[in-house]
Amino acid sequence: MAKCQARCAVLGSAMLLALLPSAVRAAWQVKPSVEMRETWSDNPEMRSDDQKRSQFITAVSPGVSISNDTPRLQVAASYQLNAFAYSDERVTGSDRFNSTLSATAKGNLIHEFLYFDASAGIAQAPVSAFGPVSNSPYSDTNRSEVRSYRISPFMVHRFGTFASTQLRYSHDLVDSDLGGFGRSTSDVIDLSINSGMAFKTLGWGLQLNRENLEDGIAPKSINSSALASLRYSLNRQFSLTATGGYDKFDYEGMGEGTKGASWSLGFNFEPSTRTSLRASAGRRYYGNSYFLAATHRSRNTVWSINYSDDVSTSRGNFLLPSAVDTTSMLNQMFMANFPDPVQRAAYVEAYIQALGLPRSLPNAVNYFSNRYSLQRQFNASVALRSARTTTMVTVFKMRREALSLVQYDSPLMGSGQQNLNDNTDQTGVSLNASYKLSARTTAALSANLSRSKSLSGDLSENNRQFRFHMTHTFQPRLSGGLEVRRNSGGLALQSSSYAENAVSASLSMKF
Repeated sequence: MAKCQARCAVLGSAMLLALLPSAVRAAWQVKPSVEMRETWSDNPEMRSDDQKRSQFITAVSPGVSISNDTPRLQVAASYQLNAFAYSDERVTGSDRFNSTLSATAKGNLIHEFLYFDASAGIAQAPVSAFGPVSNSPYSDTNRSEVRSYRISPFMVHRFGTFASTQLRYSHDLVDSDLGGFGRSTSDVIDLSINSGMAFKTLGWGLQLNRENLEDGIAPKSINSSALASLRYSLNRQFSLTATGGYDKFDYEGMGEGTKGASWSLGFNFEPSTRTSLRASAGRRYYGNSYFLAATHRSRNTVWSINYSDDVSTSRGNFLLPSAVDTTSMLNQMFMANFPDPVQRAAYVEAYIQALGLPRSLPNAVNYFSNRYSLQRQFNASVALRSARTTTMVTVFKMRREALSLVQYDSPLMGSGQQNLNDNTDQTGVSLNASYKLSARTTAALSANLSRSKSLSGDLSENNRQFRFHMTHTFQPRLSGGLEVRRNSGGLALQSSSYAENAVSASLSMKF
């Protein structure tokens, strides 16, 4: 029912926009599309090597993209419904239907005072860090559909050059087809006050946050935090930073505290508009805490290194994914070529489509859990381009340590494996390289290697995905593609392994 509601809402919106008078919808762009794909796979259900069987899979994927870019409203939405037919009997491990949605909206309701952000998404997400990790669209082994939305109005006011303040309210929802993962809603109030231009040498800030989280499985929780910050500028390039605050979380912990004071000391270094480095070290109620954000860009490269630790939930990661965003990296790369942000965004979108680049680079698996966790995450990435090629490489490492009671994951994992997600460690590396053979033809290669380890259950497994594809544009609205891929890895819970080899051909039409 939820799937139908989401699909009907998106398609209904597209039809309504199409019926509006041209003067009203002049700024809107509605672009329907359809893709047909034929695939042969020797293991579409991602079964263990001794149980796999081959099939042909026919896929039809109608979709629509909606956009609007005006000073008062910016909207970008893309929806696709995937329908699959199998040459043999469909069994557990493969989908009949699934869909994807990515939608964002930003608006200015009252000039320089009242604004809003909104987002919605539908995605197929891995259930566990221990199981097949697949880029096959039809496989639902170790995957489930996640639906989410977030609406956030906020007010901004400036007190001249003295200070500025922002008051934001956010409401969000996360739901899934997985029975053991609770449907949850959250209401958040954020208040921030920051010094203005009058404080050039010594800056200050205050942030207050309160979250009311209601979960279908775990108990209701109210979390709050307060943080005061200082910044002392030694010169235009270098400044020292300090923070102090208090965190209070309302989960049922495993004998450890859930609240306490926090502090940090650090610095900001920005030698040019192309390079920045922010770092800090301190302590929070769960122990030592560190932060690092470094970026550097040249005309043809973008480098990024990030580290952070924080208390998180699976639902929070579904709402705000931590993957490296391809659009963001390319946006920085083309900043010198296209100073205008609207023009740059249009070029980046066309660039991604022309070269068949992924929307985000692979990252650690955000496995399903109803518990609070301490998440320590490191990401390093680089994007390089030449006249014909674009190459992106990322390295990641994530460690998650469960903080709340294990009983809330029993519906997900079962009583025999409920400790599997207590402490996990994931590491990986990915490579994406695209080469433009001609104005109409592009070849691309991707390779992803990852390792998941349970520090509580003494389990570990490796997963590997390799993909080569070529795309050719026959006409401005008609394109086709050929793809060869291989997925393989371990099945630690079954003491076995799996592998899939697949070949597919596709034809895509935009209207």
